[in-house]
Amino acid sequence: MNTGPHPYRIGELAARVGVSVRTLHHYDRLGLVQPSARSESGYRLYGEADFLRLQQVLTLRCLGFPLRRIRGVLDGEDFDVSASLRIQRHALRERIEELQRIESAIGDTLAAHERGGTWDWNLVLTAAEAAGNSSGGNAMEKYYTPEQMAQFVELRAETPPEEIEAVECEWSALLADVRASRGLDPASPEAKALVARWDALQERTMAHFVSKPGLVEAIGRNYEAGSFEGMDHAPQAEDFAFIQRAREA
Repeated sequence: MNTGPHPYRIGELAARVGVSVRTLHHYDRLGLVQPSARSESGYRLYGEADFLRLQQVLTLRCLGFPLRRIRGVLDGEDFDVSASLRIQRHALRERIEELQRIESAIGDTLAAHERGGTWDWNLVLTAAEAAGNSSGGNAMEKYYTPEQMAQFVELRAETPPEEIEAVECEWSALLADVRASRGLDPASPEAKALVARWDALQERTMAHFVSKPGLVEAIGRNYEAGSFEGMDHAPQAEDFAFIQRAREA
């Protein structure tokens, strides 16, 4: 039977997770991770709830959240650890893909230099573009307030994981098809079929946002501002333009 881990003193916890005691003292002062108990001798003791809280702080910090925003998210009334972990996993996957794109661009640049002895400036610029489009660890935090981020956490908690995965996969497939079909006649049956898929998937996606109209408005404003241009997993201006041409044809 799993009875859970024993309480850790601050030095033990610091050594276990690879942070300094000074960092844990700092988190304690900020109210981010505070020990839930004290020993008879006055030592700080960290238990299971503290371990979960520390994991959240360290992972969100790794994803680029500033500490003040992390506290706002974790202290939200509707904060859910499982939902938060699912979001963190998704964000980390995106970050890994992003870093792989940068690494690939740098690898192509080095390989071309080794073959020819000169720098291919188009490849150098491509590598620079890949790095320049990097989110720096947390794309969403750039565009949404802590309150809106908390609403995303709520939506993830309310939506079955299999539905989230299905919608994300369908958007990925649809965007690939749209981008491969931009040269089609907008009045063609193929283009009309893409519009029908787009509208159906848009309706399915937005059905989950019925209780969050403010979040829908924030997403719309970001698209209008071009915040997501250059992000392959998000609809781009050219995608919207193609769908609109086909809808009007």
